[in-house]
Amino acid sequence: MNRAEEAAAFFRSELGFHRLFVEMKRKYESLGRVGGVVSLASFSENEREAIAAFFGRDVSRVSLPAFERQLERTRFAGVGLIELLEHYFGEPLVPKKEQRQAAEKERERFFGHLAHEHPWLEDICGQRFIQAAYEANREELAAAIRLVGAALRRLPLGSYERLPLFAQRIAGDPHAFDLSTLPGKVLLSALQATVLGEWDVTSVESVNELLQSVGLLREDILNFATCANLLAETKKGPHPVFTAAVEANSALNAPLRDVLSLIRAYPANGGIVYVVENAGVFSTLLDTHAPLVCTNGQMNLATMRLLDLLAASGAKLHYSGDFDPEGLKMADRFLERYGSVAVLWRYSVDDYFAANPSVHLPPERLAKLASVASAPLQPVKEAMAKTEKAGYQEAIISRLLGDIKS
Repeated sequence: MNRAEEAAAFFRSELGFHRLFVEMKRKYESLGRVGGVVSLASFSENEREAIAAFFGRDVSRVSLPAFERQLERTRFAGVGLIELLEHYFGEPLVPKKEQRQAAEKERERFFGHLAHEHPWLEDICGQRFIQAAYEANREELAAAIRLVGAALRRLPLGSYERLPLFAQRIAGDPHAFDLSTLPGKVLLSALQATVLGEWDVTSVESVNELLQSVGLLREDILNFATCANLLAETKKGPHPVFTAAVEANSALNAPLRDVLSLIRAYPANGGIVYVVENAGVFSTLLDTHAPLVCTNGQMNLATMRLLDLLAASGAKLHYSGDFDPEGLKMADRFLERYGSVAVLWRYSVDDYFAANPSVHLPPERLAKLASVASAPLQPVKEAMAKTEKAGYQEAIISRLLGDIKS
């Protein structure tokens, strides 16, 4: 046993020194040199007595250089403090700066190696969820990246395929690309980076559109468009279900799989389609036999696809929604998406006050108004910001009915 090993064995046998050694190790790793001071204020009486016996006097603080000098006065002369600590803990002491440099070098090596095989990774590897996954389990992250790489090599698809079936085919697991999983999140970010367009992965409709752009459908049965008095055509001719619904003046929930088969959609009468946010309003307006679409709040992919076809047919889309920040944001996106064929329906300041705004809006909801950019919505946006109250579509149902009947 050499002298450093002997010194380490001695101090291990003296239990009163362990906490001091832990603190001295931490100081060295922080400073990168033998320096700094360890306060004994929180040490136990037994620990302070053991340290006092080592120095030959009571001490309230221990500087690392002082401990090393005192060590030279013992039978362990010639053993440096760093050498002692390394033998005591059984591992090399590496300053924090060097640890960080080594960790960063390893991180660069990890992502660089994978990016060589998957170039798209360079565009997304800085995202927070990927860095968190690296820290948590880099092997799991590497597996997810390679799985997404295999998926991207098969995209875009020649025809539509449901996401679970695609996942089963690529990974042998229908839930492999669920958007709550790591591979699902990586896939979504990779598509956002590689597919042309502006994609907002915090928006359900934008995510669905992004997946659809490469041939993937998240859900094509429960994703449906609620409509009435619309006619539609497929490559084979008029769609019989739309025709029957018009003849019966019935509401139709058209699933995405059916909407995707359409090549044309248009109002059964007139040139206007009335688009409303709320199902109760839609049901009330149904008695007018007007062409209608209900967004049920945020537009899903089936609804957007149907509205795209209606806009392409030359129909004017009159949109009415709630007088709250979320409603104005949806109206704003509607105007942005459909441009000249979109018409705000009952969104004046007078309509806002006619809706009897009485629901208080907290600051976090009012803050959403800042992103409402369309010029026609600015007057009602300013009125809402001033009153800090929300009103709802149902309160102006008589005005909506009057517009359609007139």
